[in-house]
Amino acid sequence: MSTAVYICREGINLFGKNQDVPYHGAYIFTNSRNVVKRAMVLPPDHPAEWISRYGSLTVSQVGKELPNGGMNEAGLVVEQTTLWQSAYPEDSSLPAIGELPWIQLLLDTCASVQEAIEAASRIRIVQPLSRLHYMICDRSGDCAVIEFLNGQMNVYRDNTLPIPVLANTPYVEAVRDIENTREQRHNVYDDYSWNSMVRFKKAAAFIASPIPSGKGEQIEILFEALRSAQREDTVYSLVYELTKLELHFLSNRYPERKVIRLKELDFSLQSNAKVLDLHQRDGGVLNDCFEQYNSKMNRIVVDSFFRNPVLTEAFGWTITEEMINFTASFPDQYRSVEK
Repeated sequence: MSTAVYICREGINLFGKNQDVPYHGAYIFTNSRNVVKRAMVLPPDHPAEWISRYGSLTVSQVGKELPNGGMNEAGLVVEQTTLWQSAYPEDSSLPAIGELPWIQLLLDTCASVQEAIEAASRIRIVQPLSRLHYMICDRSGDCAVIEFLNGQMNVYRDNTLPIPVLANTPYVEAVRDIENTREQRHNVYDDYSWNSMVRFKKAAAFIASPIPSGKGEQIEILFEALRSAQREDTVYSLVYELTKLELHFLSNRYPERKVIRLKELDFSLQSNAKVLDLHQRDGGVLNDCFEQYNSKMNRIVVDSFFRNPVLTEAFGWTITEEMINFTASFPDQYRSVEK
């Protein structure tokens, strides 16, 4: 499920996200610059290859290089919510990538929404474990929604993005149906779709409301908006401060607010990748709380996610031990390049 909302006006540049899923594990990873990467896809698809230009901070329930979302040091944010209607292009001439590494590639290589749209047009998503649509925003205030419907990539931006909110309804339908009343519900929506539209409307109402001038107040107001759109299975909430390059977050277990400052992180090759369990009890700045990343730890993350019985039943996965080992160790195959 999940809800994303972006607000950029009068000096405010904030992106909020609720992650809704019946699974609690969640981790924050650092990702270095100048790393040569290759997409994890099965033959006969040809994997995308790239070099990370930007360091990034990503949040994942699945494992390293499989982000649910994140922000890079250029101030680009890429997030996603579920869209079961997604149907990806089938152009076999394009290099291939999974639906979550797609996020990592954009964070690694793009500084702006325009660059991200261009990069997305040069790759295709294959072998998805879930079906998603995406919201992408940058420090300049540009924002876009990218959806894949009927095998086509659709981009909503500027005049075609009147409400920068994303739930679990195709974007054009959500904007069209925002005025539907409760009495119309049973004629138009099933329970899943109605819940999506309720959250879309609440987030849209927030965007239309006055926002205080103080930065701390603005962030807290956005967290309040996210709380109004919560579901019973909301695991964590994020607020990206794009101008100051900060990630503010809290979890359902530990609702005190925390922050990580990207400007104070080392994304060079000399600094090894780091990881932080998102479920931190104490609030405040957590830059010093990261631990060194290693594949053993990543295997625990991957195994916990793909062995979760609720997720396994919901998605119909058949994941072997070999697949888990391969997924967990795949980032170890990447090599670095000196710049």
